[in-house]
Amino acid sequence: MPLMRPRLWGATIAGALVLGLSSALGVQPASATPASGAGVSAFYTDSTSLGTFVPTFNQITGLDRTGNGRYVLIAEDALPPRFFDAHIGYSSETASFVGSPAITGGGTVLGPWFIPQLPGTAQFEGIRKSNGGYTVVSGGGNQFVRQIGPIGQFIRDLPLPAAWRPAAKSGVAGQRGLTGLAVGPQGQISVITAGGLKQDARTSARLLTFGKPNREFVYRTDADKVAADVLAINGTDFLVLERGAGRLASIYWATTRGATGVAGKHKLTGKEKAMTKRRVFSTAATPRLAAGDMSGLAWGNWHPDTPFAKARSRTVLVVSQTAGSPTRVHSFELQLPK
Repeated sequence: MPLMRPRLWGATIAGALVLGLSSALGVQPASATPASGAGVSAFYTDSTSLGTFVPTFNQITGLDRTGNGRYVLIAEDALPPRFFDAHIGYSSETASFVGSPAITGGGTVLGPWFIPQLPGTAQFEGIRKSNGGYTVVSGGGNQFVRQIGPIGQFIRDLPLPAAWRPAAKSGVAGQRGLTGLAVGPQGQISVITAGGLKQDARTSARLLTFGKPNREFVYRTDADKVAADVLAINGTDFLVLERGAGRLASIYWATTRGATGVAGKHKLTGKEKAMTKRRVFSTAATPRLAAGDMSGLAWGNWHPDTPFAKARSRTVLVVSQTAGSPTRVHSFELQLPK
């Protein structure tokens, strides 16, 4: 049995987050999520290196849990763009990674007519398991939300709202464009922008959930950060990773409950009520964490439950890149009051 290792406490913050007990996303309905979220704790536990086992020229920017110890990873761009199935071992009992990560499969992200993306024609920012395959999101100079099959075959691109479509003075823009992707408990797909659309204030990011009709809300980032990824808790609540300069990053719980719907709105006035957010982790409180350029969030497993404990806990993983160093995956423990 592995030796117990001390847990490195980061921020213990009265955030707002409740996760359910099922296996995939493991979420409860929004009605079961206390608005106050009092008593939630988030802290850093461990890190592992992906080393050179991922055959790609650019950094891994997204990951998603596909099973117990199983994940799918996507690279920002490669020759051609690829995704990878991987095993990343983690012990909930010791709150530490086990063994070295290993590639177990993967595929090529294909465009229409089953043609691989040429280098530079996509800047992949995230991947999520969905509908028997995957959904991927691209930012940068060619922004799209694409559904692909289990081996990467093109299925369809989801249509962006008119206000989001790139134009001279409006729409998703470069590094303020599409950056994060979430899949909710009923399979609903949500995307978030790093910052405001061209016609909006820099910190007025938007969160869009595709549907009939679409739902759209303002997510206001910190002045010194951009949104880097989003992870669904239930149909209204999310974890949002915000990234700043250097090693500065935070994880927030955010909810659309009570926020102003802005679907169909071309330009924001700045008076809209944004999504409420509460910080559950900050790298500023964890100097021993080599945070790097944090870019992707994923669920890990639930930790063993103790009948008389007042909280349950679940692992969250974050992928990050440091210039000149291998890609790292960091683990965090969310303690959630029963």
